Amino acid sequence: MPINRFRNGLKHQGQLTPYLALLKAHYQHDNLNSLMCKSTLSVDWQGFLYDCDFNQMLQLPLGAAHRSPCHITDIDLNALTQQPITVDEHCFGCTAGQGSSCGGALK
Repeated sequence: MPINRFRNGLKHQGQLTPYLALLKAHYQHDNLNSLMCKSTLSVDWQGFLYDCDFNQMLQLPLGAAHRSPCHITDIDLNALTQQPITVDEHCFGCTAGQGSSCGGALK
């Protein structure tokens, strides 16, 4: 996944742009329904919510595009189903090829 140290290494080697292009070129629409961000939340040690572990590592909280970070004590399960998923270019890592989920490669 092109985040943190791996992303920095790719950037240092001049390979970040080609790597991201490779992920985008191998996007698989069929992987969308099986992505971890569609069925699982990540919770940090302070109780803040994220759409996935990768977003947590990047400090991209649940609802980042619309409001301040969501805390587990503020969760509204009905509203959560309407909440847009916070995405960025690293998300192509989960949609490329066999994809990624909490359980590994997607079907």
